[in-house]
Amino acid sequence: MEKRNNELAGLIREIAQGLKRFNFPELKRPRVPPNAPATLELVAWGAKVYCFSWMRHVCTLLEGTVTLLESGNNQSARILARSIFELGAHAYYVTKHLKQHIQEAKFSVAWEFLTPIATGSRYMNEQIPEESELFPAPAHISKAIKCFSEVMPQSTQEDYSYLSEFCHPNVLAFFQYYEWFDPETVRFVDYKPKEGFLGATTAATIQGLLVAEELLAIVHEQDVRCPLVALLRTIAEKAGTTDTMSA
Repeated sequence: MEKRNNELAGLIREIAQGLKRFNFPELKRPRVPPNAPATLELVAWGAKVYCFSWMRHVCTLLEGTVTLLESGNNQSARILARSIFELGAHAYYVTKHLKQHIQEAKFSVAWEFLTPIATGSRYMNEQIPEESELFPAPAHISKAIKCFSEVMPQSTQEDYSYLSEFCHPNVLAFFQYYEWFDPETVRFVDYKPKEGFLGATTAATIQGLLVAEELLAIVHEQDVRCPLVALLRTIAEKAGTTDTMSA
């Protein structure tokens, strides 16, 4: 088990380092008026903004996960793991719907879908309701998780539920710090093993990168897609010897 965990941690580190080397070009918004029908160019611009931001955020969280694992802070790493899992699910959800709208040439529908993805904020929507058009309520993450189960193993929902438990004040979060020494005595401990989240985290990351590459291909982006393809090939070689869903 420890060997598998180390292999997965190494793969997470390699993905983070690979993404860190990417150069993200500036993206100039096409001159399409706000109330005019959306064009393919506008949708492609929005898709690129999403993908680039997504990859930057995933990279940051993966780097943080590696740092926490190396310091032995597995409890905090689990919390980051849940966010990474959500990002993987979100990328699949976004790509699935944008791909459909673009292939059907429904560019205004695609833009309407993409707008709350890019600018959606439940906090802003509630605090500044008069600006709800600028900051619409985003899609609930449960939709993305349910959608993610289409390509992930049947245990996807269970994996996400398990990771979520450590983000809330309940028995799984608290039990990381103590054990029952005997039927009447609780003993507090400093170390708990990191089983139970690296496999799901790594698998969600890889799936997210795969659909990000697919979306970039659909909108004919090459500057970032080319190094992403190279990174995915490296990951495939490394993952060939690592069961990413078994830890």
